[in-house]
Amino acid sequence: MEIKNCLIKTKCDVQGCKNLADYCIFSNEKNVLNLCKNCSKNIYEVLGKVNVPKAITPPFKKQKKIEVKNG
Repeated sequence: MEIKNCLIKTKCDVQGCKNLADYCIFSNEKNVLNLCKNCSKNIYEVLGKVNVPKAITPPFKKQKKIEVKNG
């Protein structure tokens, strides 16, 4: 997938949006989706909320030690 600036005047593909598209999303050299700046910003924000990376354990916290049993 690739995102490029739109070189032709095209309407945004989001339903209800009447703006002209600023970005074109391509897949295998085919135009898949045309987005204006406002819709692309909204999609970016929503995807950022959905795709939250898993938190790592901080290295400075006291780690639990493994107890060794003799016997």
